[in-house]
Amino acid sequence: MVRLPPHVHSEDGFSLAELLVTIVLVSVTFVAILTGLMTTIRVSTAHRTQATTDAVVRSAAEWVKDVSHNPYRTTCNGPSMYTLNGLAMPTGYSASITRVEYWDGAAPGATGTYNLSSHIQTACPGGGDKGLQRITIIATASNGQATETVQIMKRAI
Repeated sequence: MVRLPPHVHSEDGFSLAELLVTIVLVSVTFVAILTGLMTTIRVSTAHRTQATTDAVVRSAAEWVKDVSHNPYRTTCNGPSMYTLNGLAMPTGYSASITRVEYWDGAAPGATGTYNLSSHIQTACPGGGDKGLQRITIIATASNGQATETVQIMKRAI
């Protein structure tokens, strides 16, 4: 009869329960890491969309302020007086001029503070444009994740 060495008969190793516990722990850890990565990617995408929308609205504001593209108009025709034609925008983003408001021409009083906001109106003042306009521009991402609004003051030179 042939005898086997003693190490062959030993029962060293892992039990089925130990293997199952290890698999469960590794799986839970993997799911937690994957969830964290997915959250990071989602937040990063939302931040990038917000930042791009902000850049688009600021570029549109500079475009409207630029007298070579949009000279000051005194016609009191609202948003149609100015255009964003020719402004390069990234795919999936849009900008529009939504409102033009007009200064009523009221001079500051001898004392106190002058509140310009109380002298800006949506209708053209009597006697025509007084040389100062507040223009509202809105940019949006086509996926609906971001909208940015900016107001600029444009004056006659």
